[in-house]
Amino acid sequence: MRGPVSRNGVAMGVYTVQQLLAQGISTSTISRRSRSGELVRLLPKVYATEKPDYFGLCLGATLWRPDAALSHESAAWLWGLIQYEPRLVDVTVGPTGQSRSVPWIRVHRRVLGDTTTRRGMRVVSLEQTFVDVATCLSTPDLEKFFDNAIDNHVPWRRVAELCDTAKGMDGMAAVRKQLRTCCPRTLSEPERVVARALKARHFTMEINARVGRFYGDLVDFSARVIVEIDGREFHTDPATFNNDRRRQNELVLDGWLVLRYSAATALAELDRVVDEIITVVRRRRKSIAATGRRLPLLQS
Repeated sequence: MRGPVSRNGVAMGVYTVQQLLAQGISTSTISRRSRSGELVRLLPKVYATEKPDYFGLCLGATLWRPDAALSHESAAWLWGLIQYEPRLVDVTVGPTGQSRSVPWIRVHRRVLGDTTTRRGMRVVSLEQTFVDVATCLSTPDLEKFFDNAIDNHVPWRRVAELCDTAKGMDGMAAVRKQLRTCCPRTLSEPERVVARALKARHFTMEINARVGRFYGDLVDFSARVIVEIDGREFHTDPATFNNDRRRQNELVLDGWLVLRYSAATALAELDRVVDEIITVVRRRRKSIAATGRRLPLLQS
């Protein structure tokens, strides 16, 4: 088995001075290698054997502040809730003590609750991460975060339970709002925007719901209406186009009304699209209730 890549007898990575001394490297050697660029000084008494990536920066921050836990966007990155690498490393420490920092570390203060270890570093809990990011993301980014992360990474109920037990914590009001309005399971940005706009009007449709052997982007079972938000591929790929038409014909023959909007139309004319969806669904609900029709669902 191949051993770790090393430079001058030191495995590549991030170390405290104490760790380097324990490897037999003297203080004078550390200073010399730092001046020559063989070691990169990240923080007081923390060095890297090469320019670190974001993981290395997170590790350096936790070595510098052993009392800290990675939080906010850094925790979201470690938990896999976001794919981009944040601009800063976020750490949370207790409410008292020294507050000095460096430009690429953002220090937050509060009483630390439950923490865990992820990839060898101390990090706030998955549920706490949702509260933390609510204090540092813009509203549009926070909406995307919740829509992508809730239910895909953690059940809605677990975050709601934290809201009940940690009342008054910074960011909690924004979290409660997102839990009320989030639209998980959306598969595209136009679909997410339409679902959010409907929910803002207190009109909810099931997202990516199964209808027999098919799935609909947005579905209302009582009105038997399916809303489809079509991307460009539906107009350029002949096989997809033809399969989609066969699918729609089968649904229509089974009593479903299928409303179709291009992604461009849904984004450019959002209010009109939402008005039309709500009007059609409500009209269909009343019609079905008045006639007493109970058409069978497609068999799976």
